[in-house]
Amino acid sequence: MRLGLLAVLWLALTNGDPSGWGYGLVVVPLVWILSSRVFPPGAYRVKPLYLPQFTVWFLVQSLSAGWDVSRRLMAPQLAVAPGEREVPFTLPEGSPRWLAANLLSLMPGTLSVEVHGETLLLHCLDTGQDTIAAVAETERQVARLFGITPSATEGE
Repeated sequence: MRLGLLAVLWLALTNGDPSGWGYGLVVVPLVWILSSRVFPPGAYRVKPLYLPQFTVWFLVQSLSAGWDVSRRLMAPQLAVAPGEREVPFTLPEGSPRWLAANLLSLMPGTLSVEVHGETLLLHCLDTGQDTIAAVAETERQVARLFGITPSATEGE
């Protein structure tokens, strides 16, 4: 599947130009081998049926957070209280945890700094916001994406 996705990506990057396939026949398998060694397949797989709903959730969250940051920056007085917050982070090791931490970094106003066992250290634009609820919702969405039951994300 990874090889197929890389081939489609190569096709998209070369705009379907057949002259690019000479390089693609060499580059795509090499990138596949390298990516398989750097990021070996894990125990968790994305559930494709949930991917569209997850994508919509992510886009809505990202736009909402972007709007919030823009509103704060345009206000006469900058309404921010930057700092770090430690929040519970209960997704299992591997792809689910990695994806959630990186999603939180993609959201305007937050940056994942470090994971310590069951705790995530976040740098926040506004420490007054309910970051615990935002992280918990992100964990729920990622758990659904990977088909993990809710009890598996409660740090048993």
